[in-house]
Amino acid sequence: MSLTELFSSRTVCVSLAPDLLTAVVRSGKRIVAHSEVRIPLDQSDGKWDGALAAFGAYLRTAGVTLKGVPVSVALTTRWCQLAMIPWSDALLHQGSAQRFQLAQFIGIYGDAARTWAIVCDDAPYGQPRLACAIERDFLQGLQDVARECGHPCMAIESVLSITWRAIASSQPQAFALVEPGRLVLAAAANGRIHAVQAQALRGPWESELPQAWQRWTLRAPELGEIAQVALVSLDERPVAPVLPEHFDMVKLPPAPAPGYAAVAMMRC
Repeated sequence: MSLTELFSSRTVCVSLAPDLLTAVVRSGKRIVAHSEVRIPLDQSDGKWDGALAAFGAYLRTAGVTLKGVPVSVALTTRWCQLAMIPWSDALLHQGSAQRFQLAQFIGIYGDAARTWAIVCDDAPYGQPRLACAIERDFLQGLQDVARECGHPCMAIESVLSITWRAIASSQPQAFALVEPGRLVLAAAANGRIHAVQAQALRGPWESELPQAWQRWTLRAPELGEIAQVALVSLDERPVAPVLPEHFDMVKLPPAPAPGYAAVAMMRC
């Protein structure tokens, strides 16, 4: 591989959460040695302004050695609101689709959703679609910072989507994503997520996970037929030696250090 090809295949991968920014540089599927960066954040209120500032500081510190390298961003589900959008003919046209999606999010999250940018996956005709919403100012800020620092912005997406791509080849019927303070449950079929449930964690996830799954299956009895649930943990705490019944830990791509699981999954 020539030096030009090596440079052109590189990607800056950044994961943002209220308490932490982690980043690596990837060359294809390989993490470039000594490229990992960890910036602790003090955002106990969960706001994203500190993460945006740290994102800019990291890109500016990277300097000319990474200028022009595309950047891809993974966001905690705390900043990416999730919903399954029911099928409607309104989804067939861009303008009406945006209005319909916004109405669905307002119905779930209230008027705060009016300030959100919403994207939807491309489900087959007649089937519900997974949608993700991010505050417009945050999304615009990430795009502006990347551009000002000389980086094309390849993607800004929920860590849920990144996790699904990393484990989809194993075809799980359902999976649980654990983040610090957050838990997301998802059911999948035919290569797509078709149901999702997100909630805050108020205690150790090992104790809350079985109850969360039970409550979800009571509301959606068809999910009760799922015998095994794949488990992906982005929590840095040591994993309990015995997992709750029905849950199997997924073997993730090797991370360069604890706390880097999200960026280790961001294979381009």
